[in-house]
Amino acid sequence: MLVHAAETRFQRGLLALQDGRGLEALALFEASIELERRLGARTPQVRYLSYYGLALARDAGQLREGAEFCRQAVALEFFNADLCWNYGRVLLLADRRKEAYAAFVKGLSVQKNHREIIKELSRMGWRKRPLLGFLSRSHPINAALGKLFRPAQPALSGGRRS
Repeated sequence: MLVHAAETRFQRGLLALQDGRGLEALALFEASIELERRLGARTPQVRYLSYYGLALARDAGQLREGAEFCRQAVALEFFNADLCWNYGRVLLLADRRKEAYAAFVKGLSVQKNHREIIKELSRMGWRKRPLLGFLSRSHPINAALGKLFRPAQPALSGGRRS
């Protein structure tokens, strides 16, 4: 059920989010959800939930709650790559990289050329396989070998002063 007043607030929220006015976006997304509920919708549109979750995590610092709203949205509409993108971004904010990667990959399985997901994956970087594949990446032997064989990092300017 599309409620015009709720959709208007949602669209204004998207513009506010795009312009870096996160708290305003959060209020507008919340208003769109509340308007739908008041006007009889059993559940708000999943994109409203997803963007509300993103703004809640990003701009109000409520990572757990934001991730939960985004997770619910993806569960309800798993074929929407934008919802996976939002969920992945919230997971990155919560420093849950492995889960974020999985959310992004899920989004790409739905929409192969989703530009924003591709950008996020590129920002995350690509990890090489562990040297000893039969051991976990975090195993102390793999960690030590990784440090030993990793290419040297370029020195930062402004190094030690004598």
